[in-house]
Amino acid sequence: MKVILFWFLSQALFCTLVFAHHLNGEHHDDEHDDDHHKIMPYLQIAPSNARFSYKLYSQLAAEYPDDNILFSPLSISLAFSMLSLGAKSQTHTQILEGLGFNTSVFLDADINNGFKQLLQILNRPKVDQQLSTANALFVDQKIQLLEKFSEDVKNFYQSEAISTDFQNSEEAKNQINSYVEKKTNGLVKDLLDSLDQQTVLVLINTIFFGGTWEYAFNENFTREEDFHVDENTVMKVPMMTRQGEYLVAFIQEPGCVVVDVPYKGNTSAIFILPDAGKLHDVEKALQNVSLQTWTKLMRPSLIRLSVPKFTISATLDLKEELSKMGIKDVFSDNADLSGITGAPLKVSKAVHKAVLKVHEKGAEAAAATAVGITKLSLPQHVNCNRPFIFTIIHKELYSILFTGRVVVPVK
Repeated sequence: MKVILFWFLSQALFCTLVFAHHLNGEHHDDEHDDDHHKIMPYLQIAPSNARFSYKLYSQLAAEYPDDNILFSPLSISLAFSMLSLGAKSQTHTQILEGLGFNTSVFLDADINNGFKQLLQILNRPKVDQQLSTANALFVDQKIQLLEKFSEDVKNFYQSEAISTDFQNSEEAKNQINSYVEKKTNGLVKDLLDSLDQQTVLVLINTIFFGGTWEYAFNENFTREEDFHVDENTVMKVPMMTRQGEYLVAFIQEPGCVVVDVPYKGNTSAIFILPDAGKLHDVEKALQNVSLQTWTKLMRPSLIRLSVPKFTISATLDLKEELSKMGIKDVFSDNADLSGITGAPLKVSKAVHKAVLKVHEKGAEAAAATAVGITKLSLPQHVNCNRPFIFTIIHKELYSILFTGRVVVPVK
């Protein structure tokens, strides 16, 4: 009888979004790239990570047209790529193809070395922001991981193996929840409700991001204003406003404004504000063009930017969502995860949770928020007072850390 593998993904985001004025880099994917960029492993996997992000977002947007969306494509990719180290045959192929990798082009070594280097960059000490990710394997004390799998997850994914008594499901649940709470700076608590008694292995991935705006909003300018959820629903939200120069693109078709809002350091928030009633048109357009295409059209512009102050969270059933993207066998009795323990295993559950906080905090004094306003003409007002899309990118890695949609900013 197959032993059930319980696979659990937790990721948390704590970010303080702030708006500033320039994009430090963009993805170079033409033949004129320098040799250094061509051979860097983390750059080789970046396009695949982006494809996975667009595909999953489009799927969720179609399934939940009126709901908030939030997830970390990078976190999901990291965890399932780590799982693929123990997968074989069709199970292995489905996982990598589902994550956006063409297995006829990518070698396993290319993918694993790419994620290894990516993790090294993500987890190096930073002055301007908090950004870290952690992988862990909670292993039943009665089973033994295969030596190669154990060495590979440690080498490529910096994962630690933690002995766990899954026969005492309550104790095991508390042990895992405590780990997640600690790694997410207390943001995600009691995430795991229960554990199946047949569980022998829990795979955990956490990611924490605490960003500081390059230019903070002045809290004194935050006002209660209307947010138009849809044509018939209006709600009051605390709206932050700042005037300054940002990289902006006005896209006539399908009708949206794209604004680059950098943090201190090497991350940036890209806000996509569809014209009224155009949210789903913009989302459909993103299936055919990459965000990079639109960001290339950005130019410095003086604008008055308004964004709601909000907190949203979202939980995804990855077993359901990834199965629709072709990752099926790993969740079924056809799973071949024999590279983990040598015993028959399958993934019985996969959960992904994200939390996003947006507020005014930044390291700059309030008076500094007016620096750079030099024009006397009235600037255009980019007012996020209706549903919008956002993406948080790591500029050095050319990777999407988080992406989502805000339909209801206050719940």
